[in-house]
Amino acid sequence: MYVMTIDQRGSRERTDEVPGLLDILTRVETQRGFERTIGDEVQGVLDSPEQVTLAVRLLAARTGWHIGIGVGPVDTPLPTSTAEGRGEAFYAARRAVEAAKGAPAHLVVDPETEHSNLAESALRLVVWTFENIRSQSRRYIDRRLDHPDSTQHDIAEHFDVSQQAVSRVLSPGGVELIEGACALSTFHLAHVGETGDSDSQAGDHVV
Repeated sequence: MYVMTIDQRGSRERTDEVPGLLDILTRVETQRGFERTIGDEVQGVLDSPEQVTLAVRLLAARTGWHIGIGVGPVDTPLPTSTAEGRGEAFYAARRAVEAAKGAPAHLVVDPETEHSNLAESALRLVVWTFENIRSQSRRYIDRRLDHPDSTQHDIAEHFDVSQQAVSRVLSPGGVELIEGACALSTFHLAHVGETGDSDSQAGDHVV
């Protein structure tokens, strides 16, 4: 199981962006939906590595978040509210979001295993790529990722900009880079805790 704990960066200097974040994250399939737990912190419970990767991509496109991903078993039955959840994945997510405050791309996956380290690196690449693109340009990339069959003309028409403006953003290959990193993340998240992952703890299998 995967628990994501997300905290807004610089919340004292910024407006509360949690409501908008929760609206965006409704696209993600969860076992327990994302909800505000305390202050500017949000938490959700997922059972799909693909959906964890999607959640990170959606966060990266808006920037400004510490992201902690905990992998492991959880106590069942799951409570209605994630704030009442217990189990190793919840504890790992708490450790991860705290560590993320001083980590590259503000993202950490816990526990530390060979697969989680590789998933973490791939997800950090997603976050870093988005954060080094202008906010308007992120929207073009996000649109292409959400609608892979759309043409540059379609995207330009959707945002009422020139096709040349969209081409300048998409032609360097940022979409392909993010797609590749997302695929790597999904693969390695799916294998965290498997027998043979040299650093994993005995019995910590993804549920």
